[in-house]
Amino acid sequence: MSSRDHRRFFRLRSGLLAGIGLVLALLAVQAPLSAAATDPVDLNGAYIVDRTGVLGNRAAEVQDALDELSKEEGVNLFVVYVASFTGADDREAWADDTAVKNDLGVNDVLLAIATDERLYQVSVDPDFTLSDAQLEQLETTAIRPSLRQNDWAGAAVNTATGLGELLRGQGVSDPVITPNNADPTGRGGGPTILTWVLGGTVVVVAAIVGIVFLRRRTTSSAASARSGESGPSQVDLDREVGRLLVELDDAVTTSEQELGFAVAQFGDDATATFAQTLESAKQKVRESFALKQRIDDSTPDSAEDTKAWSLQIIELCTSADAELDAQAEAFAALRELEKNPQPALDAIASGVAATRESAPSAAAALASLNGRYAPQAIATVSDNSSQAERLLSYADATAHAVPGLITAGRASEAAVSIQRAQAAVAQAGVLLAAIDTLTTALHHAVAALTSAIAEASSDTAEARALLSTAEGTARSAELSPLITQVETAVTQAQASGPSDPIAALQSLQSANAPLDAALAVEREKTQRLARTQEQLSRTLRTASDTISGVKEYVVTRRGAVSVDARTRIAEAERLLAEAHGLQATDPERALASATQANSFAQSADQSARNDVDAYSSPSSQGWPDDDGDSAALGGLFGGLFSGGGSSRRSYSGGLFGGSSSWGGSSRSSGSSRSSRSSGSRRSSSSGRSGGRRGGGGRF
Repeated sequence: MSSRDHRRFFRLRSGLLAGIGLVLALLAVQAPLSAAATDPVDLNGAYIVDRTGVLGNRAAEVQDALDELSKEEGVNLFVVYVASFTGADDREAWADDTAVKNDLGVNDVLLAIATDERLYQVSVDPDFTLSDAQLEQLETTAIRPSLRQNDWAGAAVNTATGLGELLRGQGVSDPVITPNNADPTGRGGGPTILTWVLGGTVVVVAAIVGIVFLRRRTTSSAASARSGESGPSQVDLDREVGRLLVELDDAVTTSEQELGFAVAQFGDDATATFAQTLESAKQKVRESFALKQRIDDSTPDSAEDTKAWSLQIIELCTSADAELDAQAEAFAALRELEKNPQPALDAIASGVAATRESAPSAAAALASLNGRYAPQAIATVSDNSSQAERLLSYADATAHAVPGLITAGRASEAAVSIQRAQAAVAQAGVLLAAIDTLTTALHHAVAALTSAIAEASSDTAEARALLSTAEGTARSAELSPLITQVETAVTQAQASGPSDPIAALQSLQSANAPLDAALAVEREKTQRLARTQEQLSRTLRTASDTISGVKEYVVTRRGAVSVDARTRIAEAERLLAEAHGLQATDPERALASATQANSFAQSADQSARNDVDAYSSPSSQGWPDDDGDSAALGGLFGGLFSGGGSSRRSYSGGLFGGSSSWGGSSRSSGSSRSSRSSGSRRSSSSGRSGGRRGGGGRF
C-alpha cells in the first residue's frame, strides 16, 4: 500500500470514528439513559463515578477539590452520581454496600447522589475522626444547599472543602453554589429521526469494520485469558522484580541525601524516625538483592521456590517504598510549615482554646469517678486533666515562641516547634476524651458484672448438681476445685465490684472460664452455644474497653512507655481481632482468644503504669521543667516524621499497579490518586453494613 493509500485509509477511519461518536452523542442526548437504576457500584479505582453525566465539563474541578483534600488532610472523598439507588434496602444500605464492596477504610468518605430520586447519602467508617454532629453540619451547610439548586459538581467541591475545614477544627463555611438545571443532560426525550438515519448509515459501516477487528482480536484475547487464569508468568515476575529493585535502590540513595539535608535543617531529634525508616528500607533492599542472587545463581531452583522468592522481593520492595513515601509526605508538610506558618499557628491557638473549654467538664467527670470508684480502677486517667493542661501550656508557649524564631532566621526550628505544639494539642484532647472512655467502660463493667455473677452462680449450682450424678462423681476431682475457685471469685466480685468493676469482672470471668469449659461437656450443643455467645459478647466488650483505655494511656505517655507494654497491647489487639473473626464460626475458640486478649491487655496496663512510675525526664532537652517533662512524657521530642501518604512517588502501573501483593488494585489512572488510606472496620449493632455511619436524605 502506497503512502497515499495509507493516508486515505487513516482519513476514512478517522471519519468513521467521528461519525460513530456523533451518533453516540446524539443518542446520549436524545434517548433515556439505560442505567436509570443502578445497584451498588464498583469504583474500579476511580474517585468520581458519574453514571448520569451531570458533571459535564466540571469533572476536572471536582477532581482538583478531591486531590486537594487528600493532599492537605489525608482524607479521600469518593463521589458517585447515579439516577436512582437500586439493589439495596434503602439509600443508607446502598451507600454502605458500595463502600464495603470497594473496601473503603477509616480515612475514606463516600458521597452517593441519586439525581432522579433526589436523594443523597454520606457513608463513613465508624472510626472516622469526625463526629456525627460534624457530619450533620457538613450536610446542612455544604451538601444539601448545593443539591437543592442542582449544583451537582458544587456538591462534591463544597463537601471536600467542608471536610477540610472540619478536619482542621474549623466550622463549615458558606458554600459557593452555581445553580443548574435539574436535568442538565436532557435525558427526557426519545431518539429523533435524524438520530436513527445517522445511526443506520454509520453503524452498518462500523459493523463491517468491527467484524474484521473482532476476528483479529479473538485469538490474542483467548490467549490472554488463558494466561490470566494461572496468574503471572515467571517472565512477568522477573521483569517486575528488576524494575522494583532498581527503583528502590535509587530511592534509598535519594532518601539518604534527603536525610542529610533534613538533619542539617531540622536537627537529629526531629529526623530520628526518618533515620530508622531509612535503615529499615536498606535492610529490605539487602534482603531483596540476596533473594535475587539466589534466583540468579547456578544452583537449580524449583519453579515454586523461584516464584515464591520473586513475590517476596516484590513485597519487600513495595513495603520499603511505602515507608519512604510516608517520610517524604512528612518532610513536605514540615517544609510547608516553614514557608507558611501562620495558618498552623492560628489553628494551634483555636485548638488550645477549644480544648480548654472542654477541660472543666472532663475534670468534673474525673472527680465523679474519684468519688465512686477505687483509685486502682481509675489509675489510667487519674492525672489526665493536669497532664492535659500541661500539654496545652507547652503548646501555647511553644507556638508563641515561633515568631521570635522566625525573626531570628531559625525558620526550620520554628517549623519543628509548630509540629510539636500541634501534637501536644492533639494529645491533650485524647487525654480528656480518655476520661469519658473509662467512664463508659466502668458503666459497662457494672452492668456486665451483675450478669457475670448470676452466670457464675448458675454454673456452680449446675456443677454441684452434676456431682450428685454418676457421671459427675467420676469427675469430682476435676470439678470440685473449679467450683471452689468460682465461688471464691463470686464472693470477691460481690465485695470489690462496686469500687473496681472492671477488675472484678475480669477476675470472675477468668475464674469461671475453666468451670464453664468443664460443664460444656454435659450441656446440649444449642445451650452451650447460646451461653458461650453470651459470655463471648461480654468478654469482647470488656477486652475492647480495656484495650482502648490502655492504648489511650500509652499514646499520651509514649515517651515513657517501653516495648514490653507495647508488645502486650499489640498481642491483645491481635487476639481480639482473632476473637471477632472466630465469633460466628467457632465461638468457643473466640472466647478463648478474647479471654487471652483481656489477659494481655491487663498485663500491658500494669507494664505501662510501671514504666510511667519509673520514668524520669531527661534534663538536657532545654525546655522548662514542667512543660518539658510533659512534652517528653507524651513523646513529642523526635519522631515527627511518621505521616502517611505518598507525595514523593509511588509504584503505579506496570504489572502490579503499586500493590504490595499480587492481584492488588491500582489507583493511579484516570481520576484516581496513587494512594489512599484504609482501615479496619468493626462490627456494629446499628444494622448498617460494616457498622458504617453518616447521614443523608432528600434534597
